[in-house]
Amino acid sequence: MDQRAEKMELIQTLVEYTGRLIKGINEAVDSFHEGMEGKGMDLVVQIIDGLKWTMEAITLTLDAQVEPVDVSEIIDPLNAMIEALENIDYVLIGDVLEYEILPKVEEWNQKLNLTIGE
Repeated sequence: MDQRAEKMELIQTLVEYTGRLIKGINEAVDSFHEGMEGKGMDLVVQIIDGLKWTMEAITLTLDAQVEPVDVSEIIDPLNAMIEALENIDYVLIGDVLEYEILPKVEEWNQKLNLTIGE
């Protein structure tokens, strides 16, 4: 398999993965809104791991993307998340996920979908 084909396969995986990440973020937001902070925090750990892998994979495939994703856009929301985690502010954690991180991941998913033609 040539390098371009490998990148297209990784982008396909990214589309599927960001779709699951969106569902996970929504589930975490619902958990925080329903007062289930323990479940929400378990999901936050998985979401952060998922974002790390997603950002690395997006960076590796930048030259194959039709509309390149700028992963630096998520730095400010991640800094807000760190501050909310340090202050153990569950309302703010849920808000950062819902209003800052989720829209970025949805945008990434849409841009990656353009590359694979869906």
